[in-house]
Amino acid sequence: MAQHPRLTAFAIMATLVAAGTLLNLHIQHLRESEAYYRWFLAAAVQARMDGQVRENDPDGDLFRESVVALESAGFFDDFLVEYRQDPTEGVLPDPEEQAEEDYRTHRRIWDFARSRHAASQRETFLDLARQQQLRFARDIQYAEAQAGGVNIFNLFFGFRKVAANLLWIEVDRYWHQGNMYRMITLMRTCVALDPEFIEAYLIGAWHLAYNATARMPDTPWPQREWHDGYEACLGEKERFYYYAIDFLKDGIRRNPRNYRLYFELGFAIYKEKLEDYPNAVRYLSEAIRVPHDRWVPRQLFLSYELNGQFEEALAGWQDYIIRFPGSMTAVEVAPRFIMRNQGHIYEQRSHELRKQSYETDDPQQRETLQEQSTAYWERARETWRNLNDPYGEGRLMLMEGLDMRLDGRYLESIALLDKARWETAALWEELSDLIIETKQEAGIPLSVSEKKAVLRESEVGICPGMPPEEQERRLRAIEEIEARF
Repeated sequence: MAQHPRLTAFAIMATLVAAGTLLNLHIQHLRESEAYYRWFLAAAVQARMDGQVRENDPDGDLFRESVVALESAGFFDDFLVEYRQDPTEGVLPDPEEQAEEDYRTHRRIWDFARSRHAASQRETFLDLARQQQLRFARDIQYAEAQAGGVNIFNLFFGFRKVAANLLWIEVDRYWHQGNMYRMITLMRTCVALDPEFIEAYLIGAWHLAYNATARMPDTPWPQREWHDGYEACLGEKERFYYYAIDFLKDGIRRNPRNYRLYFELGFAIYKEKLEDYPNAVRYLSEAIRVPHDRWVPRQLFLSYELNGQFEEALAGWQDYIIRFPGSMTAVEVAPRFIMRNQGHIYEQRSHELRKQSYETDDPQQRETLQEQSTAYWERARETWRNLNDPYGEGRLMLMEGLDMRLDGRYLESIALLDKARWETAALWEELSDLIIETKQEAGIPLSVSEKKAVLRESEVGICPGMPPEEQERRLRAIEEIEARF
């Protein structure tokens, strides 16, 4: 018996509605899984950079719980050990092998993120994200939009990227008008609307750290104020540096696979502006863990050297020559920096052996250590001589000045070190410090400018609002320095 046409149409409609519902549920599941996956990657990167998973922290607690579920489900035997392996130790990994390994790792994380094994953690993530309690989940695509209700993000809906571009035009207009403070709010709105707007993060951070501070003088330490959040003494100029840091870190949390954000933070802010070389190394090391351009590792090697990590810098430059033979950098630049770091390593080893010789009570061992120290000293001298450039010549004069100081020829040492610092700008601070040390050792009065330099150095880190214990420690150091005068 033929079915009634209305019943047939109703059955078809019901089937379509059911299929549509299932499809919507599947899409929602994938969106939630993708959000959880992105958060997991950002939390894992932060855990690797910190060297630990934070306690009593929503991100850290959920990440720790997720890792347990990840390993219990058999996706990894020991995820934290595998994910934290540092490719910058020794020789850098082959880019193709590293990319392949990263793909396998992230594929397994994705498979876990959308599986039933992560259902509990995924639901916890969504709840915390909606409440804005996760540092690495402040992305309106899955936090604000999923929270429900009508707000600016719901109104823009599918036109967020267009809106972000329009707002960015306003940011540029404010920049040309000199309205720096109005720019900051709009820049944050731009990246909230479009969290993958990488250029907004990069240009915005540049505006904050470079353009906004171009005509500002450094704030004298006594005029700075302690900032609990940054744990630093900041004036108006220095705050802009940390605004830029926050802006780029927000970009990294939302785009943990983009090397440009890590590079800009490590190189442009920490290395160039703050001269914070440990943090420069930290973020540049992250930049080379993801697909990157050829020039990125070179800044990491330079930061290694500035941070006193000569062995790592040497290994990096040696590997660069092997990896990119025939390139201008490999032929002309890398060999020079290889020699520089070798020279530093020899000097460092010589100082360590001489110190050990002073600490031993065994005359025979002392003599052996001093002979070894002298041998390394001569190897350093030969390296600087072969380098044959202003830096090498400056190091040679520095070494000769130290030899004179060791022999008690203080005035000759000071004269040579003074000559060297005027001829080698890169060594100015190191040589100036050596001159002051030599004068203090010899009991020679410091000049007025040298006294001021010592006092300025002693005041670094002192500012109103600093915690009492830290301020007391710094004040004791000042008293000790003033007692020498």
